[in-house]
Amino acid sequence: MWWGVLSLLSWVPLQAALLNMETITVEEGATLTLNCATSPAKNASLQWLAPSGFTIFFNQHPALKGSKYQLLHHSATQLSIRLPNVTLQDEGVYKCLQYGSYVRTKHVKVIVLVTPFRPTVEALVVRRQNGDKHVVLKCSTERSKPPPQVTWLLGSGLEVYGGLHHEFETDGKTCNTTSTLVVHTYGRNSTVHCVIRHKGLEGRRLVAPFLFEDLVADQETASDAPEQSSLSSPAPQEPTSMVSMMENSSIQETDEKEKKHATQDPDLTTASARYTGLERRKSGILLLTLVSFLIFILFIIVQLFIMKLRKAHVIWKKESEISEQTLESYRSRSNNEETSSSQENSSQVSQSKHCMNYITRLYSGAKTKRKEKAQHWKPEGKHSRVPESIV
Repeated sequence: MWWGVLSLLSWVPLQAALLNMETITVEEGATLTLNCATSPAKNASLQWLAPSGFTIFFNQHPALKGSKYQLLHHSATQLSIRLPNVTLQDEGVYKCLQYGSYVRTKHVKVIVLVTPFRPTVEALVVRRQNGDKHVVLKCSTERSKPPPQVTWLLGSGLEVYGGLHHEFETDGKTCNTTSTLVVHTYGRNSTVHCVIRHKGLEGRRLVAPFLFEDLVADQETASDAPEQSSLSSPAPQEPTSMVSMMENSSIQETDEKEKKHATQDPDLTTASARYTGLERRKSGILLLTLVSFLIFILFIIVQLFIMKLRKAHVIWKKESEISEQTLESYRSRSNNEETSSSQENSSQVSQSKHCMNYITRLYSGAKTKRKEKAQHWKPEGKHSRVPESIV
């Protein structure tokens, strides 16, 4: 019982939000305009939130600098913004919040449409050994959201559906569409058109014609060609006559029939097998080219990194060798200077000692000579007398 009450309480605001939700459909590459107008309130503030939850504008102030969102108008009761060049990533639910005495919320669901490319028509002729043959027409268009509607327009305004197949891309939003039509009998002047309808075309149609006249001429000129041949669609022309006895079937039915015929006639290659083989070859070649390109880029990056490491190692080695050499030279110089200074000091000391010894020797010799002279002059003075007559 409590679970039912809680689910009911959670369902009520969800229903209110859905009822208050506005839906805007815009084509890819167009400009999206979001307008939030509320009742006047005192000291009220307005805020726009992106589908991711981050703030786009709070009043007239942008949340992020350099954002792709632009401000159109701001007042107490209105906040209008725009987004040029819309992409699929901009799809989602935007919220406008009004802060006053209580919070009011407005939800805007944005749906981005992707219009398909112009279709192309290819023909595949399947022949058997007993002479029977039929033509498989394939109409292809790429990158569409939502999936388009594909029909075949025959002569006299007759329009039929063919086997339809949608292959979605990795984003899960856009798809590639293929429609097939099996033709058993046709004339030289027969013409068929592939017609594409889509919401993003706004009532317009994309048309790709195919002329069986070119197919017949190709068969006549290339009678020795393989059992299966393909022909691309020519330039658009007006239909001339109705294709007779055309059979419309789905892809699964044709695959089953072709598998049965292949088991009966081993030399016969089915149209569906060729289609799948071509698609697998294209996807495999594209994948191999991408992988090889990435490997080549990684190899170049690794080589550049190794070259930089080698250069840095060589520079470091040179600097270390230079520093070691300078250190050794400085050490040898200091040792030489110390030895030379010690030798000079010792030589000076020895010279000073020799000088002192020589001076002391001279002084002692002079002193002894003086003593000898003094002793020699003293006795001579006592006995010598001056004659009185001379005095």
